[in-house]
Amino acid sequence: MSLNLLDPGLVQNNRDDSTVYSEAATPPESIDTFLGDRDTLNGTEPSSPFLVPWPGSTFIIRSVSSGKLLTLLDGQLVLAQPGSQGSIHWACIETKGWLGFRNVVSGRLLGHDAKGNLTCSASRQQGWENFCVRMRPEGGCVLLMTHYERLWHVGIKVEQGQDRLAKVGNEGGNDGIVWEFSKI
Repeated sequence: MSLNLLDPGLVQNNRDDSTVYSEAATPPESIDTFLGDRDTLNGTEPSSPFLVPWPGSTFIIRSVSSGKLLTLLDGQLVLAQPGSQGSIHWACIETKGWLGFRNVVSGRLLGHDAKGNLTCSASRQQGWENFCVRMRPEGGCVLLMTHYERLWHVGIKVEQGQDRLAKVGNEGGNDGIVWEFSKI
């Protein structure tokens, strides 16, 4: 490249005459607004339904459709209104690449029993306490649990006339519950 073909107004006179300087190539209108209220330099967290659980953090887990919270109440898992009794804080852990959720009050792990109903009774994370979290394009996440070689959604099933939190197959279009995770 020959310097005699360049506009002399773009070249600044420095000690090194081989470097060309010009105005900033990015106009101010293109400043990234995607980050919203998140300031990655100052470490502030996003306040967005797109937050996904990460090991080492504690979360409140909320059903998007009902607004109810995943709650451990008297040893049972229920969806309860915010402000109700029960324990709503879940510490995210990781074992062998799988996520797990430990209730911070009971110290027990979210999992399922032999019928696929959600429980909170295991003291250590094994196969029935393993979770995969998948983000949805519309926002929120689905919780998935293993069922043999498949992943089943966490949702609601009716058992003896009662709604129960359980792992549910996705036959019949049942995509389970969409969840939001709020870091505390």
